[in-house]
Amino acid sequence: MARGRKRIEKLKLSALYSFALCGKSSSEDHSKIGTTGFSRVVYVNDPNRHEEEGFRYPLNEVATTKYTLVTFLPKSLFEQFRRVANFYFLVTGVLTLTRLAPYSAVSALLPLCVVIIATMVKEGVEDWRRKQQDHELNNRIVKVHRGNGIFEETKWKYIKIGDVIKTMNLDGETNLKIKQALEVTLDLQDDTSFRNFRQIIKCEDPNANLYSFIGTMEWNNMQHPLSPQQLLLRDSKLRNTDYIYGAVIFTGHDTKVMQNATDPPSKRSKIEKKMDKIIYLLLCSLLVIALLGSVFFGIWTKDDLRNGEPKRWYLRPDDSTVFYDPKRAALASFFHLLTALMLYNYFIPISLYISIEMVKILQALFINQDIEMYDEESDKPTHARTSNLNEELGQVDTILSDKTGTLTCNMMEFIKCSIAGTAYGQGVTEVEKAMALRKGVLLDDEVEGGGQKEKQIDESSHVKGFNLKDPRIMDGNWIHEPNRDVIRDFFRLLAICHTCIPEVDETDKVSYEAESPDEAAFVIAARELGFEFYKRAQTSIVVREQDPNQNVLHHQYRKYELLNVLEFSSSRKRMSVIVKEPEGRILLFSKGADSVMFSRLAPTGRKFEEETKRHINEYSDSGLRTLVLAYRVLDEKEYQKFAEKFRTAKISGGADRDEKIEEAADSIERDLLLLGATAVEDKLQKGVPECIDKLAQAGIKIWVLTGDKMETAINIGFACSLLRQGMTQIIITLEAPDILALEKSGDKHSIAKASKQSVMDQIEDGTKQIPTLSQSSTESFALIIDGKSLTYALEDDTKFKFLDLAVKCASVICCRSSPKQKALVTRLVKHSHKVTLAIGDGANDVGMLQEADIGVGISGVEGMQAVMASDIAIAQFRFLERLLLVHGHWCYRRISVMICYFFYKNVTFGVTIFLYEAFASFSGKPAYNDWFLSLYNVFFTSLPVIALGVFDQDVSSRLCLRYPELYQEGVQNVLFSWRRILGWMLNGVINAILIFFFCTTALNDQAFRQDGQVAGLDALGAVMYTCVVWVVNCQMALSVNYFTIIQHIFIWGSIAVWYLFLLAYGAVDPKYSTTAYMVFIEQLAPALSYWLVTLFVVMATLIPYFCYAAVQIRFFPMFHNKIQWKRYLGKAEDPEVARQLSSRHRTSSHPRMVGISARRDGKAMQVTKGADLEVEG
Repeated sequence: MARGRKRIEKLKLSALYSFALCGKSSSEDHSKIGTTGFSRVVYVNDPNRHEEEGFRYPLNEVATTKYTLVTFLPKSLFEQFRRVANFYFLVTGVLTLTRLAPYSAVSALLPLCVVIIATMVKEGVEDWRRKQQDHELNNRIVKVHRGNGIFEETKWKYIKIGDVIKTMNLDGETNLKIKQALEVTLDLQDDTSFRNFRQIIKCEDPNANLYSFIGTMEWNNMQHPLSPQQLLLRDSKLRNTDYIYGAVIFTGHDTKVMQNATDPPSKRSKIEKKMDKIIYLLLCSLLVIALLGSVFFGIWTKDDLRNGEPKRWYLRPDDSTVFYDPKRAALASFFHLLTALMLYNYFIPISLYISIEMVKILQALFINQDIEMYDEESDKPTHARTSNLNEELGQVDTILSDKTGTLTCNMMEFIKCSIAGTAYGQGVTEVEKAMALRKGVLLDDEVEGGGQKEKQIDESSHVKGFNLKDPRIMDGNWIHEPNRDVIRDFFRLLAICHTCIPEVDETDKVSYEAESPDEAAFVIAARELGFEFYKRAQTSIVVREQDPNQNVLHHQYRKYELLNVLEFSSSRKRMSVIVKEPEGRILLFSKGADSVMFSRLAPTGRKFEEETKRHINEYSDSGLRTLVLAYRVLDEKEYQKFAEKFRTAKISGGADRDEKIEEAADSIERDLLLLGATAVEDKLQKGVPECIDKLAQAGIKIWVLTGDKMETAINIGFACSLLRQGMTQIIITLEAPDILALEKSGDKHSIAKASKQSVMDQIEDGTKQIPTLSQSSTESFALIIDGKSLTYALEDDTKFKFLDLAVKCASVICCRSSPKQKALVTRLVKHSHKVTLAIGDGANDVGMLQEADIGVGISGVEGMQAVMASDIAIAQFRFLERLLLVHGHWCYRRISVMICYFFYKNVTFGVTIFLYEAFASFSGKPAYNDWFLSLYNVFFTSLPVIALGVFDQDVSSRLCLRYPELYQEGVQNVLFSWRRILGWMLNGVINAILIFFFCTTALNDQAFRQDGQVAGLDALGAVMYTCVVWVVNCQMALSVNYFTIIQHIFIWGSIAVWYLFLLAYGAVDPKYSTTAYMVFIEQLAPALSYWLVTLFVVMATLIPYFCYAAVQIRFFPMFHNKIQWKRYLGKAEDPEVARQLSSRHRTSSHPRMVGISARRDGKAMQVTKGADLEVEG
């Protein structure tokens, strides 16, 4: 082939794809075609025929919006008034239209309208963005066959069932999934081929199952079964072919993606749920005081006329309506109740929900923009996909983590192998380094001579996916090994037994696209060792082999005829290919898990079995993933018998089709000859041990849920410091000899009964090992359980015993876990009423992410399924440290203080209204002007609390990471406990009482102005209101830990706005300003007593809180108070001060059980104990 020209080999696997939205299949029962649920008929290349035949299929246009133009108003209003507070304000707003209202209807309804409209606008903007995404998708351009072999450009939304389309612009999922056309359609290579093309496809009806598809296509009067291998996943990236032709089977909302496009589970934070309870508490309190006031009002109204003389003459009971009629006191009391419910609604903060939503959106924006959580290598920032759970990030008690791709990189490197009983590979894994550190021994490459050799090897250029270091087989030296024929077959198996796709660039360099990182690592290893997988076609594979006997670089191209591929599945745990060599031999190459491969070896093929098993165990101990490689030679007669059996099984349409295929594959995958085993390393992500150490210091428990073998999981646990030397391991497994012996008998009932009993016994034994709370112990425990045991541990009568044991352990590792088990374990942990966070990167983690309180998806190489199902997406596990310890702590603190302050300021305001009404014999008259009441929550007190929720910091991000124990304030919920909430409310009640009595006492019957006039209701109300505005804003200033210019502007600006409003509103015509007319200019501003009363009342009212805060910080400081004091003294950054402060706090709250620091502490304790024993000796 000519060099120097662009020559990317394209794999023409497909000329006709059945274009639908499906994935892999687990079952294909073609006997169901035509029955209920399997009745879809598609006339390919004849879309108009469907209507003639009576079929009604939807167009391809999709809509993911929540609202339409017609439904937006009713649906969004319904969403708003589902909230009990908003519904209450609506009811009281309607009541203001009656004569019972203590204030004007406009002043009551306008703030409610502002809040509702603002929230609806937010909903509308979000839905408009979804509509724009839908519009972009629906208007994609695709070529559709319009007859006579002519394809015309058509918008995506106009595609119909039966259309044949030609497309080249499929984008989305990055995992390579091989799709393949039926062999009978391979001749359809150009547009003109479809001129007279007419076929009928019969298949299943629309459903949400992404992993199965049942259908048949009629071709030349023969039925050909369709499997997911002929179905292309929508939103896939097209690779290794220039274009495809596809027949449309599902459109619009019938497609499987749209059938699965349900909203993720609705998640609400615990603080938000508790906030609802506070609202209910305030509503009940409001109702109680309204009833109390109505009872007193009824009693006093009944006694209002005595001997025809009114006692409360100012109410004119002699000329009153029923509202004050002494003769109908009971009815008057009821009407007063309604008036009081309207008057006291200021106890409920009307702007609470919208303010919290605004704050959370801004918090999420800061999380997204944090440069410290941006991964430069992948160019991916952290993305908070929902802002509803920000404060929950500061309360996480348990993290449930996947291993592969989450703790590790999911970028496999071929590092070691065992061939013909000889171990090759001198590299050292991270797990081996951790094990050596744990045992205090030198590694092999650290002994004499080894270090120099290692250094020389490292100097060579590193190849991604390949890290094998062994001169014995590198550079063609394998030819000098005693078992060189076995080594050659081993390498050839790596180059042939896979589903990878090669891409050859213009320099003749080959790169690979693979379904999994493991597959890529194998073909890269084969290439680096001289057996380069070079080209794949529908029926052949070309391997470019380097001749080790030639002094100059010489390649030999060997073309293997690809006869069959027996695909890998989770049940088979192996993959095989059958090929014919150029010399004519038929070979079966197979690779798979050791649990299934060794039992398939021929008696003559077990020559290296013992050595290989020993090497596999060593590799597992080193944290490596292993596969066993074997092969066999087939004679022509044996293969033809298998081929006929396999072909018959594939074209069968019965319910047992899969069983027949498996039976045929099983019959040929026997009597194998062992070649050896591979070992690939999935390296830990950067910063994982350090991150786990910080999280452990913060008191967060970490559970690892992995599909790996127990030995591998344990060693990875040591490498990332989840396990440490001296930690007691409680291992629950069903690998006991009696269980294994029982499994050989095949009695499923007896096996299940004995297995469950064994698991229960092991759980009880483990629980007995752990000391009770009354027993002081520094010993830490780790629970390790395998998948089979987990099945029984999660049953209803066992799961809470298992949970009780697990929560007492410092770390938990669940091995061989299925995706369903991951979700069930997560659901179980939530029963402890602690906040759970699940983190994963693959589709098998979706259930776990959606089940947890917070789902964190890692945008790695496993695709985007986990990210799309997550609440927050990050690029690396290590970013979890900053996400939780910094942003989580800040968000929890901000939201907690913000909500407490909201209720405080409204209680303060509401109680002054109640006290004045009681002062005025429950007459229903408010102390304040109508618009004073309405604008309190909107203008004069709202912005400072929003600024607190966005900007406040008790300590800096640097100190949050230096003192991770600070995170426990959120886990223990000390800032939003009922004690703290009621304390804030009590502070509000005290402030209101002081404001009311100081103001009424100071202004009662005393000259207010120079002409001797006393203060009237308008002046008293304005003075009280001024004091309330000053007090609640100054209280905010006392509560803020970290002042910014924005907070200063909002706090002092809110007070200034009150004065400006009072000045402007007082100048409005008295018809509108009523009691506020000229009250500031003519009454308040000229009176010195107004300014003195304001100053005195504000200072006197804040003194109780100031004293309480001073005493609390001095004698009963919280952990953040201690850090703040050290920072004030300039000692917070001192490592020794940090260690002492953290040590004292940890001793008093919780011991550190896992992590690098725990390992160091454990080592120190062992040294101390050893020294003590020597002294005693």
